[in-house]
Formats: sequence, C-alpha cells, structure tokens
Amino acid sequence: MPTQAPPQQAQAAAPVAPPPFRRGVYEVEGTDYDQTKTMATGTVQFPTYTPRVNDWLTGIWFLIECTTASNAATVAFKADAPFSAIDHVTFYDTGNQPVFGPITGYDWLTIMKFGGYFLVGDPRSDISYSATAGSGSTGGSFSMVMYLPLEFVKRDSLGAVENKSTATSYTVEIVLAKSTDVYSTAPTTLGNVRIRTTLDGYTSPQPADPRSGVAHADSPPVPGTFQYWRSENVQLTAGSMSNVQRNGLGFPIRNILYKLVDSTGSRSQGDADWPDPVTVNFGRITLFQRQTKLWLSRMGKNYGLTSTSTDVSLGRENGVYPVWFTDDFGFQPGAELRNGYLVTQVGNELQWQGTVGGSGTHTLYTLTNWIATPGNNYGALTGR
Repeated sequence: MPTQAPPQQAQAAAPVAPPPFRRGVYEVEGTDYDQTKTMATGTVQFPTYTPRVNDWLTGIWFLIECTTASNAATVAFKADAPFSAIDHVTFYDTGNQPVFGPITGYDWLTIMKFGGYFLVGDPRSDISYSATAGSGSTGGSFSMVMYLPLEFVKRDSLGAVENKSTATSYTVEIVLAKSTDVYSTAPTTLGNVRIRTTLDGYTSPQPADPRSGVAHADSPPVPGTFQYWRSENVQLTAGSMSNVQRNGLGFPIRNILYKLVDSTGSRSQGDADWPDPVTVNFGRITLFQRQTKLWLSRMGKNYGLTSTSTDVSLGRENGVYPVWFTDDFGFQPGAELRNGYLVTQVGNELQWQGTVGGSGTHTLYTLTNWIATPGNNYGALTGR
C-alpha cells in the first residue's frame, strides 16, 4: 500500500504587531513655570526649573519677554540680541547629566533654525517676535519664543522621554545675561524679564484599541533614547588651520553647526574671514570640500532661505555654517529615516580645515547634535 503523508501541523498565527505609539495616545500641552527677574549689569540666575510630570515629554516652549518703561535713551541691540539675553540654558537628565547645553541664547536660535524640527524654525520668523529699538518709552523691550527639543522625529515620536516620576526629575538651568551682552546702548532703566514655559508631550497609551482589541505600544520606539546638543570651541589664528572635534564621536551624529568669530566676538567679521573652501574629513574619507557660495546655496535651498540679508528671518546667519544628516527621506532637513546619520566609533577623527582670513585670533565653535540609544545600538534607530 502507498505510504501516507504525515498530517500537516497547524501553523501558529503570526503575532500581531502593535499599532504605532501615536495611535494610542493623546498629544497634550500644559503651562508650567512662571518667573520674573530684572536684567542687571551682571548675570542673573533664574530659579531652577523642574518640569512637572506629563507621562512622555517631547519638548519645552519658553516664552521670554522683557518689558521696559519710561525709556529716554536711543536703545540699540547687539548683533546676537535679543537672543543673547540668555547667557545659557541647560537641560539635565534624571541623573543630573547635561543633555541640551549649556547653550547660549544665540546658539539656541541656530539650533531652532537649522536643527530640522520645524518647517520654519527661526524664532525671528515667529509672528509673535518683537525687539524694540530706538528712543520710544518701551525701547529695549523684546519678546521671543524658544523651543528646547527632545523628540527629534515627529513621525514616530522617537526621542520623547518618559516623565512619570516626581522622585527622579529632569531639571533646567537658565541664566539671564548681563545687559552689556544685549545692548550696545541700554535703556534708561533695565527691564523685567519674564519666562513662562509650556510642556509638549503625550499621555500614556490605553492598553488596547477598544475596537480591535489589539494591544497598543506602551512606549515610543527605542525608549531611553536621548538627543544631545553640546558646544566646544578652539582658538585659531589667521592662515591654514584645522580642528578635530571631540563631541559626539562614538555616536551617530545628526547635525553639526560651525560658527566662526573674530577676536572681538564678531560673527560678521568671522563670516568675512571664513575659509573658502572648507574641507571636512572623516578619517580618510573627505566628506566634502565646499566653496562658501556653494555652501550658502545648499543652505538656502534646503532650509528655504530666501532673503539675501544676514541675521534676519529667512536669511542666513553671519559666521554660521550648518552640516545636516537629516534629509534622507525628503529635501528638507528633518525629513529623516535615520539612515543618513554620520555613524561614528570611538577613536574616529572628524576634522574641519581651511585657511582663515583676516588677522589675529579667531574662535571656531562646533555645536554637535548626536543620538544616544540604550546600549548605543544604531540599528535600533533604523529598525535593523
């Protein structure tokens, strides 16, 4: 008799993947902190800010307003003002380690403008922005909205941090700059600076979809991931110069912002003395050797900069040259799948080099944005 085939084993149903985290949560915001200090001829420390619990924290908005009255001087702001009114801001994790900062107020502007978080990120483009110069009674007043980002990929909430414990809290340090950092001609009476914050975040997800019964994801992808922003600087003289950066090496790098100033701190002169071209080498690989006008052209096209003026809304920043690794999904920085990050290892060398113009001492600032996942697993960021 013919041999019978063994009975087929029933195959187990494939597990149902949970829906994306965003499907099971509500996006929420709430006011949190309200403090006022008077600007002075020295720096002024604001009270330490501890963001309240809101389940998952994606970022913090800062409404910063300076109000003057009865001014009789012809007030003039400095080049980095009014953003230079923030001497520095630092966001600390629950272990009291700095994640964002310490960052100056002007560098904070460049992060918002070039970090890939908004369609139009420049705070000067905000319809609520103002800075009043001249001899009017409110001369020296200003209002600006700044954003401290934690989430860095809006599409799937990557970077949102768990914020559920009052026992282990995040903290923010914010220091008001001295008046001479803000004004070249100060108002008759220095103004009061009020800072109010609003938290952005997500609620914790419901256990399951009430219609299908499919369990929701209980956290954003790769929970425990943080993006870092840190600044470092080096003194350079005129002539052929190079610098090997320290921050971010050993992690995937998302953005680098270079800034050159002269011995007086002038970005305008730093821009005039910017090397043409600049070469950036990653080990033995030349990432680019870029002429200044080509760099500006790329910057304008990718960030939508249309003004030929500098230090203005929709214009470039004097002395500031961004390098972005966040457009592997679309044309605009921030349209990212995380496949384009500059993946580095401990011991790698990332070098900036060029011939600095002018004379005397210059300072090159390198502001680096990198991503740290639990176990430093880059594959977890890209799903591989």
